[in-house]
Amino acid sequence: MDNDFINQVQADASAYLSTRTLLGKLRIIGGVSRVLGLFLLVLTTVLLLFGFLGLCSVAAVLALGNCMPVWAAALVVGAAYVLLIILAFIFRKQLFINPFVKLLSGIFFEKEGRQIEELRLRKEAEND
Repeated sequence: MDNDFINQVQADASAYLSTRTLLGKLRIIGGVSRVLGLFLLVLTTVLLLFGFLGLCSVAAVLALGNCMPVWAAALVVGAAYVLLIILAFIFRKQLFINPFVKLLSGIFFEKEGRQIEELRLRKEAEND
């Protein structure tokens, strides 16, 4: 009798661990696929944006070329890009790091985030 019980517990534990392992793998695959999809979306958007900015830069140089020499207009447009790069570097944490960390943590810790939010809402309801 004890031997049957031990065998049943071992089989149940093995099935449980197998199911948990499979669930973990599926969760990782789901998170990675969402991250890769997001990465491809961002990459495509950035490439399209670079093309658009390139065309706008040429148009700005040509438009400013009517008022000043073309080399000076190119320097003005280049200086505008340098200024944008400096601003992006200064505000990189607010513009890039924080939103991506929040987004990635939301993807990989979706369940935990919901639980934390539910606990927060319960505490707020108790305080009211």
